[in-house]
Amino acid sequence: MPFFTAPFRDALQDSLAALAGSATHGAAGQAGMSGADCAGGDGGSTLYRAIAEQLPCGAVFVVDPGLRYVLAAGSGLRASGFAPAHFEGRTLQEALPPELLAQFTADYRSILAGGSFVREHRIGARWYESHGTPLADAHGRVHAALVVSYDITERKRHETRLRLLDTLASAVRAAVEPNDIATSARALIEEYLGPVRCVVAGVCGELESVELDGLVLPQFGPDVVARLARGETVAAGENHPGLPLSVGACLLVPHIVAGRPAAVTAVISRAPLDWRPEDVALVRDIADRAWVHMERLRLLDSLQDADRRKDKFLAVLAHQLRDPLNVVRNSLRLLGRPGTGVMPEAVVALMERQFGHMTRLLEDVLDTSYIYYGQAAVRPQALDLKDAVLAAVEGARALVSARTHTLLLSMPPQPVPVRADPTRLAQAFNNVIANAIKYSRAPVRIEVDVELRGTQALVRVTDNGIGMSPRTLARLFELFTRAEGDGDVLPAGGLGVGLWITRQLVEAHGGTIGADSRGADQGSTFTIMLPLADPGD
Repeated sequence: MPFFTAPFRDALQDSLAALAGSATHGAAGQAGMSGADCAGGDGGSTLYRAIAEQLPCGAVFVVDPGLRYVLAAGSGLRASGFAPAHFEGRTLQEALPPELLAQFTADYRSILAGGSFVREHRIGARWYESHGTPLADAHGRVHAALVVSYDITERKRHETRLRLLDTLASAVRAAVEPNDIATSARALIEEYLGPVRCVVAGVCGELESVELDGLVLPQFGPDVVARLARGETVAAGENHPGLPLSVGACLLVPHIVAGRPAAVTAVISRAPLDWRPEDVALVRDIADRAWVHMERLRLLDSLQDADRRKDKFLAVLAHQLRDPLNVVRNSLRLLGRPGTGVMPEAVVALMERQFGHMTRLLEDVLDTSYIYYGQAAVRPQALDLKDAVLAAVEGARALVSARTHTLLLSMPPQPVPVRADPTRLAQAFNNVIANAIKYSRAPVRIEVDVELRGTQALVRVTDNGIGMSPRTLARLFELFTRAEGDGDVLPAGGLGVGLWITRQLVEAHGGTIGADSRGADQGSTFTIMLPLADPGD
């Protein structure tokens, strides 16, 4: 769409005004012809009309003192669905719709009184910039009003787009949380499109289950889910097949992360709409920009949280290592002082326990590092799952007895064949049982059950201890997560890596692990599912 520079536009308008004055006066001045006669018949007017027709997306109007159109010409006239006959020879009242009559009448009267104007105005869905100037004879008497109008719809659309994107950029700079950006983007889209509803929905599971304004995605059409999965924007307008009765039109923009839809921005209109390409492009631009910055804030928050948890982990590690080292140091001092009456065997046994505790801490750190960087080796072999569970239970019995807990084991009589690393699998079970022992008040009952579930083996560890809050459950298997500080747990040692290691080990064997609790003092249940080995393995 070409745009006129101000000097070119002004020069063109001055030339047209001079031509119009020459046409209406040169031919009519001494012959007594009317402005209408001149505009329609002489050579000057013909030239004037020809020039008007060459104005790109422009239109030219000449109105006499009786507020009657003398001339209407230009390609912009036809682009708006009008012909010269709609105006020429008719008064403003006869030619204009009621909603435009008052403003246009005031404009032409102002020009006929010797004034001029430059004004942007809207007619229907299109924008125009109109320049009005009087046409006068050699004695300065105004005999007609000239208005040159240019279609500036594309320019206004660009201005609107830049304004909305600038507003979004300001909102992004001021945003504290991702939801702040989503709220601003929704408001801008609704401002631009009018009476619509904008929704941003995350994809937590399957795309088919995403709900938008009370409707799931498949209800918007048979191919909508497939197109969104491919990253396509879906614009369903008036008479689109498959839309629910409550929806007149919808525009769905998918946001792809790692090759999969992570969210959908939806614009839903109750009234029928036909989506213009420029509207689709603008909505998609706003939605995509907003989503990128929302993801940036989420990532930044995640990194900051990981950094905080890392610092906490290092502080806890230092504390956990310092305590046994203090015990060892004090024990060595006791051994170095004769006559204290301390049994050397008891002191040595105490130091061995402290060294064992430090060894377990360092093994957790090493396991975390190896697993995190993909260096932990899992060597699967054919084995009976009951052997790995039994090894973990027997290893925990000494600690259970010391705390006056009850540990019960229930397993099926037949073998439970799996392909797994016996050491790593026993480590995973031991971590879960140790967690149940650690976060409990004596006496606590701990039950370990092994079941066969079709092609899966289930290992369930249940206790009637202190339970967990929803906040704890939500982050239970994340790295460096410890239960202290929730207000619903006992103080306990550990680095906050045991259950993370357990999840990695279980998933490395093709299994899953989950946890459940009814709340404080309601106990907890950990469930591990592992695939059974094929009979031929």
